[in-house]
Amino acid sequence: FSSNKSGQQASQETQRIYLPFTTFQTAFNYGNIVGWFAITSKPGIPAEVTEAKVIEVLKQQHDISPDDQLAIGHWNMGKQFDRISGLFTGISILVWVVGIGTLLAGVIGVSNIMLIIVKERTKEIGIKRALGASPLSIVGQIILESVFLTSFAGYFGLLAGLGLLEGISSLMGSGGGDSGAFQNPEVDLQVALISLGVLVVAGALAGLIPARRAMSISPIEALRAD
Repeated sequence: FSSNKSGQQASQETQRIYLPFTTFQTAFNYGNIVGWFAITSKPGIPAEVTEAKVIEVLKQQHDISPDDQLAIGHWNMGKQFDRISGLFTGISILVWVVGIGTLLAGVIGVSNIMLIIVKERTKEIGIKRALGASPLSIVGQIILESVFLTSFAGYFGLLAGLGLLEGISSLMGSGGGDSGAFQNPEVDLQVALISLGVLVVAGALAGLIPARRAMSISPIEALRAD
């Protein structure tokens, strides 16, 4: 049984109070009648298997014919749970597809920006090469700039997302009532750190093509460029 807390915490938290079955029988004058009960399967055991075994045991204890399918009413939440799990799995796959597509679009955009930057800095790169800069240092500089650009944009995008979630959470809390599974939306810290790591890797990948373009520039041709 569950009872909601009164006051400000009523819409944010639900406190569950468990009663012994004997106390429930005495308090509500149920006597020895058991109207219903709930059973949860052990991990790894399908709910259908547990349901069939429980019905079989009850039929044996109450002398019910094994062919009688209507003597014991039952409801299996496993099918509904599987449907809901499948729905959320589909949503997760959709989120991954959209996220990967957005990330690829961002990588292509950053790569194009860095290609333009390399083209505009052709003479600067040629001067550095003429003064003794190694191709590896030029590549490292371009990749570093690409990683910085991607991480900078991704970091502020993450902050914007967190701010949006906080705004939604405050609006849902001020509206009153129980928001259920949509209450207190948040981003896990581990997910945020992994996202930043992916952004760094994506920035490095976005800078590879511009870095190779910069490395292939001949110092003499670069100094002649307008």
